[in-house]
Amino acid sequence: MKALAIQRNKRRRGRLSWARLITWLRPTLWAVLLGGSLFALYLGGQRLTASPAFQVREIRWTGLHHLKEPEMTARFRSIVGRSLFRVDIAQIQREVQANPWVKKAVVRKEFPDRLHIQVIERVPAAVEIDSARRPRLRDEEGKILQQNGDPPEELPRIIHYNPAAYPQGLQLASLISDTLEKEGAGPSLFVIDLADPEDLVVHFPEGVLHFGKEEYSERWRRFLEIREDLERRGISDREIDLRYRRKVIVKDGFTPDEGERGLWPGEKEAGRESQF
Repeated sequence: MKALAIQRNKRRRGRLSWARLITWLRPTLWAVLLGGSLFALYLGGQRLTASPAFQVREIRWTGLHHLKEPEMTARFRSIVGRSLFRVDIAQIQREVQANPWVKKAVVRKEFPDRLHIQVIERVPAAVEIDSARRPRLRDEEGKILQQNGDPPEELPRIIHYNPAAYPQGLQLASLISDTLEKEGAGPSLFVIDLADPEDLVVHFPEGVLHFGKEEYSERWRRFLEIREDLERRGISDREIDLRYRRKVIVKDGFTPDEGERGLWPGEKEAGRESQF
């Protein structure tokens, strides 16, 4: 009996030893299995990202109007042939938006081999004429899109750019442009001076209009009511103050400042004095 008890105890101790060993080895085995799986995934991922099937073969642009697709594609030509997995779309987005004509850009990966860049362009709203008579193209926020070159004839002209007065200047330009368009004339006929936000001044070949800082629509309507009478009376080089309610002050013999002369080279010869 004593021998059987000893034998039983030995078997029990043996089973406990195996149980302890398995308990101890289990985390190690799981770690080995997990590590092997992760390594296999890493090797698979490396092969996948290096696969020619995922190399960029096309850059697709949408939303381009002023900007030309061949020029934009040429700028990002280095992306072609690169793995789509390794393309940094945030960096590309920053580079696209660095262009002054780009207001916003969205870059997407389109698997297996295309990069899609959607662009929202800035829209020109006015032409600023600087002190040297050089044009600057600005959008509705006042951002400079282009300097020098030939500005579009259909855009209003401004001088003495002032961020505080620019939105009101665009509003006034729209009112005047609508009237001129109906009469077959263009916005390049007049120039809006933004030097003083309290008094927006419109220059035209025959003189100036003072609009103040508000009620532009009403003041423009009052000027239109007396325009024909001024033309019949032959008042030239006139200065017209529209800032007062229910009256318009007209002075003749207006002389522009040195910086305001020559805004329309040859305008008298072109017959533009009859527009206002």
